[in-house]
Amino acid sequence: MFYLFAYVNFMPNGYGPWQAAYDKLGEYVWKEEPSTLSYYFGIPYDYEHDFESTPLMFAWEVYPDRKGLYETHFNSPAMAEFQKAALPAMSTGFDLAHYAELPGGMLDAPGDARQCGVMQDIRIQCKSPEARTVAAARLAAVAAAVRARADPAVLTWMAFECLDDETGLRVFARFEDRAAMERANAWDEVVGFWTASKEKEIARIDQRAYVPNGKGWLHR
Repeated sequence: MFYLFAYVNFMPNGYGPWQAAYDKLGEYVWKEEPSTLSYYFGIPYDYEHDFESTPLMFAWEVYPDRKGLYETHFNSPAMAEFQKAALPAMSTGFDLAHYAELPGGMLDAPGDARQCGVMQDIRIQCKSPEARTVAAARLAAVAAAVRARADPAVLTWMAFECLDDETGLRVFARFEDRAAMERANAWDEVVGFWTASKEKEIARIDQRAYVPNGKGWLHR
């Protein structure tokens, strides 16, 4: 599978016009593009009660391969119309990053694609390609351990390595609520990853929590 992590950066009050344009695109993609397997969006936690004012939206998408994104999705007539309306509402172009999944994780633990209360995106930059190899093995083990715990409030927990460089890793997780996120982040396996990796392997991390905006789909 081919995983896309993206940021949509908005002009002031740009979310509303952008979302209006997306609604038409999303309807088309659901009906006409079965290769768009996941199409999922989050609003920063601090804008939970004011979507219209958010300067940023997180997007997470899944395709069978790169062709599904760049030859099918980006070249559709609906996408062309969407860009005409959406780009004026954006403060940058499309901010895209591409990933491959590490083993061990879970997309939909309950199996019913239920909506989460909060999602978490953790972007990790390692010190070298060799450091990423070490950290990736640890992170895959964490993903498997989280899955084995079978906590019903942990809906998604997946780990990835970046295809755009040789040092990036990423975690995407969905939780029933904030309490579940905080509980999972304190598990021994998760804490152990940071403890083992923070000195020699990890150069920096960026992380943020989001709430779903109710658009798109987790999977088909």
